[in-house]
Amino acid sequence: MLSADVLDVAGHGRRLRRLLEAHGYRVASVGADGGNLITIISPPALRHDRISAGGLRLNPGLQLLSYEGRGVDLTATETSVMHALLLSAGSAVPQRELIAGLWPELDPAACKNRLYAHVYTLRRKLALACSQASIQTTLRGYRLTLKPA
Repeated sequence: MLSADVLDVAGHGRRLRRLLEAHGYRVASVGADGGNLITIISPPALRHDRISAGGLRLNPGLQLLSYEGRGVDLTATETSVMHALLLSAGSAVPQRELIAGLWPELDPAACKNRLYAHVYTLRRKLALACSQASIQTTLRGYRLTLKPA
């Protein structure tokens, strides 16, 4: 977590802003007359509730998914999706619930493709960490399936 409220950056404002937003920070402004300046509105909410199922472990605070020593970094959105899927491992999580949790202020119909893109990337990362787990598409949502070792 960053401890400063304001960061002075030299020439990498857009890249730093995307990085901060990918890790859950809310960013108010980029750019200033005397150089690039990024003002951080609020740090991400840290979740310390580490969860696991079938040897698959998720550390939401670090945004890290691991299995038997192999780990992959996740984005904040991927972490939220994986968190919901791990809590309901083996059961389907409705797409509308995931969308409502991720983007409560947006129209759910407009967010389906956004969710699909995050799940697509999450499937690839999950395959790198654990070949025993997969995310299956159900009629109305997604299900995390863990195969016995």
